[in-house]
Amino acid sequence: MHKAFKAIVVSILVLFASTAMAGTIGNRLGFTGKLGFATPVKDDFINGTSGTKTGFAGGGGLLYGFGDYVAAEVDVIHLPKLDVKNGGIKAYEATLTDIGLGLQCRIIPTSPVVPYIGLGADFIKGSLKHVGGNDYDLDWTYGGHVSAGVDWFLTKGVALTAEARAVRTISGDILSGSTKVGEYDPYWVQGTFGIRLFLSETFWR
Repeated sequence: MHKAFKAIVVSILVLFASTAMAGTIGNRLGFTGKLGFATPVKDDFINGTSGTKTGFAGGGGLLYGFGDYVAAEVDVIHLPKLDVKNGGIKAYEATLTDIGLGLQCRIIPTSPVVPYIGLGADFIKGSLKHVGGNDYDLDWTYGGHVSAGVDWFLTKGVALTAEARAVRTISGDILSGSTKVGEYDPYWVQGTFGIRLFLSETFWR
């Protein structure tokens, strides 16, 4: 038992020693995949309705470190099914795709656990299906997001990530063909968990 305990302690020390400086992403490109949920904040997400349920959110993107403290990111998040209710009864299914461009400010960047805050611009488009069968387009709209998260580096090239994000845009048009029939108001919070894979800083050399 004593030998087994010593072996476990040594293994843990070796792991932490190997990841102690793993957090820096300066001049490195990372690929992110993440899954989670999105909760619309406004009840009338689709104008004229009374509520929208929390739905699945998933996607990924790229992250590039300009230095230890600043990184740029491009994310594409897909919300495949948001149930929209009117008077407590499901009336529509909404599908949204959010393309986000942003910057991160990374705190304690050379630690294995790296908290960060971020902000950026968002461009959103989607579709809407009535339970009766009619289909509508949710035209492009734009706005921004703020986020806070943490990366936990398992190795220099692999990190687990968790993030909370709030997305807000201006109202967009609901279209039937080319005719405007209403408006939608994207405003949601999302929580995601995922993994980042980073290329070596010598990859470009």
